[in-house]
Amino acid sequence: MVSDPEGSDIEIEANQGFESVWSRAQFLLQVVIGAVVCAGLLGVFGNGWLSTSTRHFSGMPLAVTYQRLMRANAPADLIVAITGRLPGDVLELGVGSELLDRASIGSTQPGAAAISATAKGETFTFRLGPDHAGHITLKLSVRRPGPAEMRLLANGERLELPLFVYP
Repeated sequence: MVSDPEGSDIEIEANQGFESVWSRAQFLLQVVIGAVVCAGLLGVFGNGWLSTSTRHFSGMPLAVTYQRLMRANAPADLIVAITGRLPGDVLELGVGSELLDRASIGSTQPGAAAISATAKGETFTFRLGPDHAGHITLKLSVRRPGPAEMRLLANGERLELPLFVYP
């Protein structure tokens, strides 16, 4: 049995240098986790408020809704809404080759009456109904991550759609 009081006392003392470094590291980690959670809730990683965008053709009554933040190899919808009466009963919708080099279009709803491939991309021909209204959905699947520019042509008018693809 130890009878010396100096030998049996244990002194525990905080290491102030380590504690201040650990406190800063914890704070930074909590900020990063909070930022990732907020970004996810807002849709930065897909299917949220910030991930979708709507653009309009300037000379045609067409609105395009798409996901500007996509995941690689995940399906995404590109919706072309006819917001007014179009001249004629045919809509030719062209998709630029820049996007087709990185992505594929699985299907369209409603089905295209004709699909033709050109050096500039693919052109989908849709027959409009008697009211010349509705919407067209293109099912996209992007293979390569990174920033991309999607070009659409509708009856000769061009629209640029910027997007970013996450891995």
